Amino acid sequence: MLLSVSAISVATAEESPQMPSLPLIIKGNVTIDGSQADPGTNITAKINDQIIGSVQTSNSGVYGDLSGNGLIVTAEPEDFEDIAIYVNGNEAEYDGNKLVNANPGDTIELDLNVNKDNMETFQDNSMFQFVLLGLIIIIAVFVVLRYRSK
Repeated sequence: MLLSVSAISVATAEESPQMPSLPLIIKGNVTIDGSQADPGTNITAKINDQIIGSVQTSNSGVYGDLSGNGLIVTAEPEDFEDIAIYVNGNEAEYDGNKLVNANPGDTIELDLNVNKDNMETFQDNSMFQFVLLGLIIIIAVFVVLRYRSK
């Protein structure tokens, strides 16, 4: 009887899923074409186009300066080298060795820079998004008025 209980507990321990790693907390300076990024700048971490962390800056040129506004990245250590970080949708330049050499649960300083020459023109442009949303609403109202039952 005791032997069968031991065998069941060992089998259960072997089948339990592995606990996920602690997240990385990333903070540092952020510049766009050499100038401090504005407050409200979006910083996003991705692996293979899947978002694994995102934050908005609260102050000019820095992220992670206030409690709770660091970039919290959830990934396994073997995936750290595949992390790409974007500033307002544009891939940032940074010291990748700091990511690769980090351990789960670390807080690391990582300065980000984006050059305007490499920036996509309409991505994360709030005016463009506002105009597009307005056009969609106008079309929806037109369709509803045109085809409503009388």
